[in-house]
Amino acid sequence: MTSPHVSVAEPAPWRPRDAVIAVVAGFVASVVVLVLLGGEADPIELFGLVVPAQSAGTIAAIWGLSKRRTDWRMALSASIAPSDAWGILIGIGLQLGLSLIAFLVIVGLLGGDAPTQEVVEAAADAIGQGERIFVFVGVVLLAPISEELVFRGVLLGALRRTRSDRFAVITSAGVFAGIHLLDPNAVLAVPFLFVAGIVMGRAVIQSGRLGRSIAIHAGFNGVTVLVLFAS
Repeated sequence: MTSPHVSVAEPAPWRPRDAVIAVVAGFVASVVVLVLLGGEADPIELFGLVVPAQSAGTIAAIWGLSKRRTDWRMALSASIAPSDAWGILIGIGLQLGLSLIAFLVIVGLLGGDAPTQEVVEAAADAIGQGERIFVFVGVVLLAPISEELVFRGVLLGALRRTRSDRFAVITSAGVFAGIHLLDPNAVLAVPFLFVAGIVMGRAVIQSGRLGRSIAIHAGFNGVTVLVLFAS
């Protein structure tokens, strides 16, 4: 007696909507924590609880989706090498260059008056050493990891399956920059974040690893944090 043949379904490829799911999961996780805190958060609570919850929610969603998707390490270029550390210097240079352009635009066109992103204002309010440690971990370590997994991992990788690398880089950079408009005060930062997104997307394609873009993102954010702490 022969046993019936049982077909095993092939894992589904990663899709752009998976990036949406991951972003929403992170947003929901952060809102839940914020509600538990009573709707408001001081710098320690924001960067020690809310931001980590958002990153954890995003990463958890990607991990959950990976159970039904093709190999996540290969599909998301999720690897790192010692040489990727050079990306930190690239991120620092990118932030300094874009900040100079932003300064000239703000002074020349807006008379020196421009809105400040809410997360930047919150980071600037961090005074104690403990608060600043939480800001550094949240902004320079956790945010780059979770955001790069979504935008240069899931989204860029999914788009490259069906479209050109150029389209994938530009689109993922546009979504990355646009998502920051959840904070209306970030409107002036969007063009510069778009440029940063293109640089990080190209880094993934050229290196074949997400580690390079994470390092660039960390260096990029790190400059902002250090400037805020020094001011």
